[in-house]
This record gives sequence, C-alpha cells and structure tokens, in this order.
Amino acid sequence: MNVNDIIHGFKLIKTDHVPEVASDTFEFRHVKSGARLLYLKNKDDNKVFSIAFRTPPTDDTGVPHIIEHSTLCGSRKFPLKEPFVELVKGSLNTFLNAMTYPDKTVYPVASCNDKDFHNLMDVYLDAVFYPVMLKNPEILMQEGWHYEIETHDEPLKYSGVVYNEMKGALSSPEDLLANEIMRALYPDTTYSKESGGNPAAIPNLTYEQFKEFHRKYYSPANSYIYLYGDMDIEEQLKFIDEEYLSNFDIVDVDSTIEEQKAFNEIKRVVADYPIGEAETTEAKTFLSYSVVAGDTDEVEDLLAMSLLEEALLKNHASPLRMALIEAGIGQDVSSSFDGAMLQPFFSIEMNGSEPQYADKFVDIIRTTLAKIVKEGIDRNLLEGTLNRMEFRLRESDFGTAPKGLIYNLTLMNSWLYDRDPLIMLRYEDLLVSLREKLSTRYYEDLIQTKLLDNKFGALVVLKPSVTMAAENTKRMEEQLAKVKSGMTPEEIQGLIDAAAKLKKRQQTPDSPEALATIPLLKISDINPKARVFPLEEKEIDGVKVLFSDVDTKGIVYYSVYFDMDVIPQELVPYAFLFNDLMGRVDTKSNDYVELSKKMTFYTGGMGGDIDVFPIAGKPDEFRPMFRLTSKVFYRNLPIAVELMNEVINETIFENDTRLKELIVQSKVGMEMEMLNSSVSVARSRLASFISKDGVFEEMGELSLYPILKDLADNFDERFEDFKSKLQQIKKLLFSSKRLTIGVTMPKADYGMFEKEIKVLIEALKANKEADRAASCSYDLPVENHQEALLSSSQVQYVGKGANLIKLGYDVPGYLRVMEVMLKYEYFWIKIRVQGGAYGAMTSINSNGNVMFLSYRDPKLKETLQVFDETADFLKNFDADEREMTKYIIGTISNADMPLTPKMMGSFAQSLYFRKYSQEQRQKVRDEILSTTPEDIRKLAPAIEAAMKADNICIFGNETVLEENKAVFDRMTRVMD
Repeated sequence: MNVNDIIHGFKLIKTDHVPEVASDTFEFRHVKSGARLLYLKNKDDNKVFSIAFRTPPTDDTGVPHIIEHSTLCGSRKFPLKEPFVELVKGSLNTFLNAMTYPDKTVYPVASCNDKDFHNLMDVYLDAVFYPVMLKNPEILMQEGWHYEIETHDEPLKYSGVVYNEMKGALSSPEDLLANEIMRALYPDTTYSKESGGNPAAIPNLTYEQFKEFHRKYYSPANSYIYLYGDMDIEEQLKFIDEEYLSNFDIVDVDSTIEEQKAFNEIKRVVADYPIGEAETTEAKTFLSYSVVAGDTDEVEDLLAMSLLEEALLKNHASPLRMALIEAGIGQDVSSSFDGAMLQPFFSIEMNGSEPQYADKFVDIIRTTLAKIVKEGIDRNLLEGTLNRMEFRLRESDFGTAPKGLIYNLTLMNSWLYDRDPLIMLRYEDLLVSLREKLSTRYYEDLIQTKLLDNKFGALVVLKPSVTMAAENTKRMEEQLAKVKSGMTPEEIQGLIDAAAKLKKRQQTPDSPEALATIPLLKISDINPKARVFPLEEKEIDGVKVLFSDVDTKGIVYYSVYFDMDVIPQELVPYAFLFNDLMGRVDTKSNDYVELSKKMTFYTGGMGGDIDVFPIAGKPDEFRPMFRLTSKVFYRNLPIAVELMNEVINETIFENDTRLKELIVQSKVGMEMEMLNSSVSVARSRLASFISKDGVFEEMGELSLYPILKDLADNFDERFEDFKSKLQQIKKLLFSSKRLTIGVTMPKADYGMFEKEIKVLIEALKANKEADRAASCSYDLPVENHQEALLSSSQVQYVGKGANLIKLGYDVPGYLRVMEVMLKYEYFWIKIRVQGGAYGAMTSINSNGNVMFLSYRDPKLKETLQVFDETADFLKNFDADEREMTKYIIGTISNADMPLTPKMMGSFAQSLYFRKYSQEQRQKVRDEILSTTPEDIRKLAPAIEAAMKADNICIFGNETVLEENKAVFDRMTRVMD
C-alpha cells in the first residue's frame, strides 16, 4: 500500500513505523463518509478493534453515558434486546466493553480468534450506526431513567441502570471531589458537565434530546476507527466500507472541544459530600489544589509533568508529600496528572483534613515548591523516578487488558483533538531528552511556570455533611410528589402502563430468529486442552524454587513466600499491618526516604501481600503465606536482591513518627476502599461466614478496621505494644525453612538468578530463632450470619452464599458454565434489567465457595428473593444446542484470557500452593466443554441448599438497611 492509494473506499494518508509498540502504522480517511481509521500492524494475535466518537455533553443528564449503554440494546442486523450480553455469553473475546469519558465515547473489542474478531466488529459497528433505541423509547427508560409505579396509590420513584449506577458512583467522596475540580477548572467548557450523569439531572433527559445527541455525534465523519494486530487489513477495510461506511456521506459535525480561557487568580470552591448520620465529621474534609498545566500537544512537557507528579508526591521520599504529611493538617496525600483531555491538569489532594487548613495547605504547597525550585530537585530521586517510568513503558504490562487497547486509549489523547495520534506512543526520544535535561534546570523551570506562576487553577474544599444524604432524599421525594400531584389520573395511568410495557418487554424472551442473528463459533473452534502454566520445581541451597520458563523481555519477576502458620492467631491482624509496612519504614542501613529512592532507582517495583491459598476441594484447609515481590531488569538484579534482603532482615520499627503516618494512611485507605470497593468488602465479609480461609482473610479486611482506627487514634499510647508485636512477627516469620521462591524468566538466564538469590537465602539461614518457631493451630469458627454493613452509600451491594462441599455437594466444571449463565442471563434480566442495578455476579472457587452478589443495587429484599429463586431457574432450565454452545464458549473465554509473562508465573505459583493439578484443571475443562442442560439442572439442589444456608452480607444505605432490619441478625456500622 502506498500513500494516496484508495483501498476499498479508504485513502491512505500516511504510513510510519513506531518501534516502541513494534508496529507499522497506516492512517486512512474514508473518502465517502469522512471516517478516520488508524491501523497498527504487528505480530500480536490479540487483535483490537474500536470505534470512538467525540461526544461533548452540554448538561449533566448523562446522555453520552446512557447512549453508550443503549446502543448495545439491539440494532438493525441484530434485533434482539441485548446483543452485548449475547456476545459476552458466546464469544472468545479478550475484551468487550464500552466506555464514556468526559469528551468521548469508545467502543472497543478484542479477540485472538479471526472469526470471532470479525463477529464482534460487525455487532459493534451495527450497534453504533443503526441502534434500535432510536425507535424504541423503552430502551432509554431501561438504561437511563423512568418513573417506576405500579398502582395509583404508591409514590413515584426513579429507576434505570445508569441512574442507579451514578447514584453508586457519586456516593464516593473521591468521585464528588473530581466533579468539583472539573467544574472549577473548566467552567465554560464541556468538562464542567458530568458525562456519566448526575442523578439529580438524569430525569431531565427527554427521548427527543436522547435521539438528537445520537444523530449529531454518531456520524462516521465524527468517528475514530482503530485496528491493531496481525490481520488482513484489506479484508477488514473492505468489510467496513461495504457493510457500513459506504452508506454514509460526509456531514459537518460540530463536536469541537473548546478551550477554557485561563484565570487571573486561583478560584476557591467549597462544597459538601454526604456521610452517615452517626459518623463524626472530624478529619473528613478533602482539600484539593489543581492547576491546568498545558496543552495536549506539549508531549515532552506532559511526560515531564507526569514524572514530576510521581517524584514530588507518589514516592515515600517525595518532598512535597512529606512536607504536607509532616505539617499535620491531614491524614494522607494523593495526586494525579490527567493528560487524557485537551487541557491536562495537575492536582494535589489531602484527605482527612479540616476546612480551616485550606489556606495552610496551599501555603505549604507553594512554599515547598519554591524551596525545591531554589535548591533543586534531588537528582537521585528524579532519575530513579525516570527509571521507573522507563521500566513501565518498556514492560507494557497492563494485566488482562490487551496491549492494543491501552495503546488505543493512549493515542486518543492526541488524535481526538486533531493532533498526530502517534506522538503519544513514541517515548524513546522523549526518555533520552528527559534524561539529558537532568543536568539542566528544566524540571525546576517547569515547576516554576506550570505550578508556581500559574493562576489557572482552583482550591476545592469538600466538607462532610451528616444531613446531606437525607436532604437529597427528601428533596427528591418532594420533587416526585410534586410531579405526581400535578398529574391527572389518566397521566398517572399512562406512567403505570409505560412501566408495565417496559416490564413486559424485559420479561419477553428474544425470538429464536433474533437470537440466531448473533454469529457464533463452534465448540470445535476451542482448544480442548487446558492451558499449561509452566512450572518446574527446583532447589537452591535447600530452598524450594518454583520456576516458570517464560520470555520476559529482559525482566526478572520474583517472589519470596513465607509460610505464616507460625504467627499466633492474636497476631494475625497485625501481620496484615506488618505486611503493609515492609519497605516503607527504616532499616538498619537506610532510613525510609533513602530506601524508597533506591527501590525507585533500581527496580520496577517492590511490594508485598498476604496470600491465603485455599486448598482445592478442601473447604477448611488453606495455606496462608507472606509474600514479597519484585520486578527488575537483569542488570539491576544484584542490587534488587540486596534491597529485598535489607527489607526482610534489617527492617526496624523505632521511628514512631513514620509508623504513625503509615497507620493513619492505612486507615484512610481502608475508609476509601469501603466507599469505592464496597462489593469487595461485602464479598470478603460473606466469605468469612462460609469457610476458614475466608475467616482468616477477613482478619485483614473489615475486621481489621477497628484495630487500625484504635491504633491511629491512640498511637502514642499503643506504640510500644504495637512495636513489640511487629518485632515478634519479624522474629517468627523470616526463616529459610519456611521459604519458597517463585521466579519467572527465560530458562537460559536462570543461572544468573540462582547465583544472586543465594545472598538472601544465606542471610535467612542465620535466623535461628525463626527456624525454631513451631506451627500454630488456629481456632477459626465458621459462623452463619445475616449481616448489614451500614454506610452512607446511596445503593446496596447484596451478597449471599455458602460452601457446596460442606453441604455435601461436588464442585463440577459445569458450575463454571452456570456462573456465566447466571451472570448474563438470570441475574442480568432479574437484577439489572428489571431491578435497575448496575449488575450482579457470581464468585465460585475450587474449594467450594459459591457467592452471589449484586452491584450498585437500588433493591434489597427483591434481590435476595432473586438469589433464593435461582434453584427454581436451574430446575426448569433448558436450552438447545446453540444456546449451550454459547454458554460454553463464554465460559472458556474467561479461562483462556491472554496473560502477561508476570501473570503466567503468578498463576503457576498459585496453582502449586492450592494443590490444583493439571489433571484437575483438565477434568474441569472437559466437564465445561461437555456441559448439557441436564448437568445445569442437576445443580439446582446444591444451589437451593446454599441459599437455605442463609449466609447474607449486605453493604448499603443505613436508612434502607434499618428499614429492613428484620432480615439481619447483626448490624455493623462500617465507619464512625
């Protein structure tokens, strides 16, 4: 292909090569429709397609978000209610979703299977260009909002998936703070609007406005099409042109993102956020200082600002972070540099503060930055941060997210604003330039101009309010009552009829003909063999090594595991705190600041966790292990091992000031987790009602909070006792006799690791006291409970479950098929579509735990009833061969997700500790692939017994939970 060639309607505008992502690039423009298309050609078989639109909102109704949901509710070629769900159930996708951002909406899919990839692309293109929602107002009612009413006498209520999703999202003070920052910084632009939707404004969205937004922005002329991976590009262009783009002409779409005019002075905004009525307001104010720090095309400066943010605020040695913490005006510091918008902004936030500290907060920031500019930034810290940034860029480890997807989202940061999309992917020259500028005053000058001299910013003070939630609820109820009082009986009947019509649509199954329009793979397209995770048991100086031979591109991933069963039960909660502190406090050789600098300079990261490995098939057996992990380029392995040895053998707990800082930060972090990851809190608590590993793990979750809070509130009195506990854990834990090492790297380079790790092993062999420590027995009663976790959340997270093996049932592979079936069939319809929750899920593991959970759920008893009736659904389940194939493929899709080299090794180690053999995994896969409707029906008694066990945990709104207190045997306030 040559520049200016026209290939299937696409004119090739430009070709290039981007070595950073190992891709040849081809930039096209579709002649007839005006669509842009960018292809990154490479050898990656995990292919990615996405189509994005610039979608700037003009209000807070959340219309971009609601349309994102609604486009996937049926289209011209695929006229069923939920094509998205059908794809999830029956596709080998490696990614399938859609995302709404402040100024764009993105629809990405990915798959390693060519046929599957084509199918996914077809469904998504048809969805965005020909959605059924333009002819069916009930889709807006379901996905956006509607009045919920069944009789003339009952009050009006709002419901809708996005409405309830955003009620949950905006229960978080962090999300509310982000909204206030955006409104303050960009008051005259689209960025001041909530693209996701504010529940107070969502009901203002009319069907006509909804359709008009789609008509205006969902045009090929306003689209950005992206293809990535190893594919026949001409075949893809031909399909996209003939099936879709050739049907459209170029139109003028005014979707320009306007720039915000700079301010002459820093703005000041004071706002409230809701907390529980019984909570204290003390030390719960958020302070934020934010400045607009450039333009999206200032690529080098943007990368340098990201570097400065990490150096100044993210590291334990970061001078600005340290100055703010040491000032005693708050409990924790966070920061962000958001480059995914036309005018990126830099934000510094303090949590756990008071409103009266706002001016001091700003003064500390400015004074500290001025001192840094005058005296210069510590070059070791700055270079170490640059090294860490380089490590991340070269590693390209995005977990389960396909690399091609992340590259797509990265390049949109320039492409969306009509800039060169490839500038965001090129980092080699930038790294060289930024490294060269370490010897200049470039970074100090950047701080001066972007942060100190810059008046284009805002100070936001977000205060807790114990009355706000009730006031909002009352205001909404009064508004709804007013709406209803102004209606005639005929109008009310119209709402009842509309709600009934919607419900009927939701309950009516798609026709076989509609379902057949969704393309489907065959079972023969699936590899019948379970994936093998490479693991070889080796030994170094008497220590077991779990080695995974994987190409890691010059990086060593290694972990040291210590069996924890020598820690007495009363010390287990403190072991979780001990884990959090390791690597963040002083050692005999370095204070925590110097230690942090060295870790940043020489490694790609060092951290730890406590892993509680349940033994497969044995519900009350588990192996708790303390883990420290590091990743490092080969050249730095000797120093990385020395640093890990220092952390293990030389950590001291004498710096009471530092320990207090970290404990307070841990408390704040746990409080934020309760609000931001509420479903995880409910799941962990529920697991503790079901199995012993759940009880053990819960000692480091919500059960730890009272201990953590008491420590934070009374640290001076508790310090000596706390220090003694930490020292005792250290003496007991670190023995070479309880050590297992995990390492992932190529076999050809293993000898280098074997040589270097001996330093650590030899040091551990000197810990004779730890060698003599005896294993403890734990008294971990598994008790049935129905618990309410009371919070300020505006929605619920409903959980119910049991352990099937304890109830006398097996854990066959077709339980995994049931998992997919419930999530995307029964729960999806009953809890999401009809109930208005954002979603529901199942959690099943190999030791028999089965848990059902809902997410951002306006309901409570209704959801419990859905869970209780699951067995009836299973008893009556039937499906033809096509439907069963779909569920099986969807199940295998989850199991066969592409993994990074790091994840390959980590999974292999986990399987080893769980005693989950390849033979067992193959048996499960065989059972999945051969699942029949009868197999699913056979699960009904087990699930019925699990629901009758009546283990319940619900995290939710305190008023709603109090109203339903008869459901619970105990009610626990999660925060004071």
